[in-house]
Amino acid sequence: MYKLNDTITAISSPSNDHRVIVRLAGPQTLDILGHICTSFVADKTGITTCRISDINLDAIVYLFRQPHSYTGDDLAEIHLWANQAITEALMEKLLSLGARTASAGEFTARAYLNNKIDLAQAEAVNEVITASNTFQLAAAENLLAGRLGCLSKTIRESILDLLSRLEANLDFSTEDIAPANKADIIAKLNETKSQLKDLLAGSIRSESTLDLPAVGIAGTPNAGKSTLLNKLLGRQRSIVSHQRKTTRDVLTGELELPGCRCILFDCAGLLTHAETILDELAQQAAIEAIRNAMVVVFCVDISKSDWAEDIAIRRLINPAHLITIATKTDLLSEKGTAERLSKLKSLFGCDFLPVSAHSDTGIDKLKAEITTRLITTTSGHTKDAVALTTRHRQSLNNAIHDIIQAEKEIKAGSEELAAMMLRTAYNQLSNIEQHNIDEQVLDRIFSRFCIGK
Repeated sequence: MYKLNDTITAISSPSNDHRVIVRLAGPQTLDILGHICTSFVADKTGITTCRISDINLDAIVYLFRQPHSYTGDDLAEIHLWANQAITEALMEKLLSLGARTASAGEFTARAYLNNKIDLAQAEAVNEVITASNTFQLAAAENLLAGRLGCLSKTIRESILDLLSRLEANLDFSTEDIAPANKADIIAKLNETKSQLKDLLAGSIRSESTLDLPAVGIAGTPNAGKSTLLNKLLGRQRSIVSHQRKTTRDVLTGELELPGCRCILFDCAGLLTHAETILDELAQQAAIEAIRNAMVVVFCVDISKSDWAEDIAIRRLINPAHLITIATKTDLLSEKGTAERLSKLKSLFGCDFLPVSAHSDTGIDKLKAEITTRLITTTSGHTKDAVALTTRHRQSLNNAIHDIIQAEKEIKAGSEELAAMMLRTAYNQLSNIEQHNIDEQVLDRIFSRFCIGK
């Protein structure tokens, strides 16, 4: 378990950044700063420019005094422009003066344990760091701002109101008090259940940020898929050949898009009939990968004169989000491209984006279309979405189940059992922010963090 009386330190900046940020938090923070910094005023709060004596380098120190810091205890950030060797020398000095290396997520864990943030907000810190697109980032920021806690509190108050009405019936049944209207209670239960379902439906699964969304490139053999993969990734990831069936396995690479990241993959060209066992195995791998893709880019060679095979292959796949593109447009004239695009639309019943990996035609438009599809898919179509972890979703689903059971007991006339189910639902929602939580659960939550956060 985390020890709050230790002074912890860690590098909290990216390893590829020229500016190094070293965090220091705990009861020895001021003493350690006094040892390493010249002209440092121990009781000062704010920004101080000083020289780190042991490494003979200027630094900016941001000091936050407890209890007003992020962690709730004395916290400092040392900002300096240094290489790895100098940074390691500074860390060794801090450790020799009594600090210890922070474990993953320990700074945020301290903020939670010192009641600076609730557990949902603590989890949000990691979701902000791992967000792979702008909508996931916005949802994580909503979680960090306490939006889930506010929504949970509102729903808990509704449950508490219903619970008090039921218990008044039970505790004062002999008194001259008008009993609570059963239909009214059931209506309120349904309203509360709908609020919970809306929260789940409008949320973003934050775990998806750990596994980037997959975008697959599909089509018949020799449709230009491998060339397109290499072009989009900006490097030679796949072997390009005029010979059919060159790609046998699923080849992947991480694609950086404006406001979004994804895993882009190319797989074996799809066939209407497998000729060999190798063809069959390649087909199975390709179809499985396409089935799991969030978006599929379907390639058709516009320079061909017969697209019967492409039409048959298109019928084999049915992805949720499909982008149809016409490849190899550099092999045709502008007029020829326009004529064939019209013919493709007639045959397939949809528009095709003209693309050439060799001349860069349509590449930027394709990237923009992939970005739009991914963001639309992960956004939940609302700017008010909240990033929910598996733990959050489990608590919400359990609360919905308990409310459904309470409604059944009300209809059966068992108000005491209904009250018990409502108490359980209330406790389930309290689990989202609670501070009395199992140590193993805390360890599991913060182990997903990186060092220095």
